[in-house]
Amino acid sequence: MVTEQRTNAAGEAVRNIVGWVLFLAWTILTVLWIASIVHALGEGEVAPLIMGIVAILLMLLLAVMEGLEVAVIDRWDQLYPDRAQSELAGWLAARQLFVALIVTTATILAEPRSVPLPFSNLTGIAEIPEGVWLKAFTIVWTTITVLWYMQILPKHMAATNPDRYLSRTRPIFFPVVQVVHHLGIAKPAETVAKIIEKRLDWHATEGVETGVELEGRRVPSGNLASAWAALIPESAPSSARRRRDDEAAGG
Repeated sequence: MVTEQRTNAAGEAVRNIVGWVLFLAWTILTVLWIASIVHALGEGEVAPLIMGIVAILLMLLLAVMEGLEVAVIDRWDQLYPDRAQSELAGWLAARQLFVALIVTTATILAEPRSVPLPFSNLTGIAEIPEGVWLKAFTIVWTTITVLWYMQILPKHMAATNPDRYLSRTRPIFFPVVQVVHHLGIAKPAETVAKIIEKRLDWHATEGVETGVELEGRRVPSGNLASAWAALIPESAPSSARRRRDDEAAGG
């Protein structure tokens, strides 16, 4: 027991150290990123400021969408008791467009043309050189920013109080995802998934590797896996299919 407690304490200490080191590194990178915009403005270039603002706005939109995913899955049955799980799955698939589009676009827009370095008179290096180093700077800063503040934070807030989160985001952003869903942007992925799963016989059966009986298992409402499985109803676990049939019969 004592050894286990010491191991846990040591592991927590390592997590804290690594976390604070990363936070310090992110703070320095953020200061340098802002400095790059200020430096560009000083040289009469307004484009980096505009691109930086757009990148931040896109990241904030991503944050809203990430939290909305958690809240909608948790409250789908209460929001739309007459709708099938397959509609939720389609909505989730459409929402992924914003993740792919925003992360890619924000990374491109956030890349500065040059990053001035402090103490250049001591180091002899005035700025981060273009090419690999500048791209590494952008990737690291964007990754940490998106991970901490656009994914983990909003997801936690939505999970903690989904009703409050939905009351502030659903009226504006939910219809946007609905439009993407009705446009059928995710349809090719659904078709490919159906073909591949059919070829691999990817329905829920007895696990070959684990030996766990999956057929007939209960898939709880509000579960992320059951929500996504309903994207292709015939490939979902049997309990999810039964629920879909019950919903259809009841409607």
